[in-house]
Amino acid sequence: MAQQSQTTNPFGSSLDGIMKANANNMENIAQSYGTFLHKLGRLNAETMSFCAERWKEDMEVSAKIARSKAPEDVAEAYSGFFMKMFNDYSEQAQRVIDTMGDLGNGQGGSDDAQSSEAQSNGSSRKAK
Repeated sequence: MAQQSQTTNPFGSSLDGIMKANANNMENIAQSYGTFLHKLGRLNAETMSFCAERWKEDMEVSAKIARSKAPEDVAEAYSGFFMKMFNDYSEQAQRVIDTMGDLGNGQGGSDDAQSSEAQSNGSSRKAK
């Protein structure tokens, strides 16, 4: 007589058993994904704000150049604009790199601390 081996399913015999076994994991995944999307949304909002600010500064330098009376005024407007642009883009690139690192490793402190840091960085950028 052939003996049948009986295998047992650790999740139970139904879909309900599988869902019960994985309920905690599914909740953790949902929470992690929600945090990821929240951080990604903040990064997108920060980037859009940065682009809007840079666009405004681009328009202001164009107006300043149009009002210039001497070549020295134009050179001063351009040099100031390009130095500020370089600094702004360098700071923004570092913020993006930091945020992408936070997204990748799931760390980065509390959202409130990061939000206030981004706001202080944004206000220092405007003050330069």
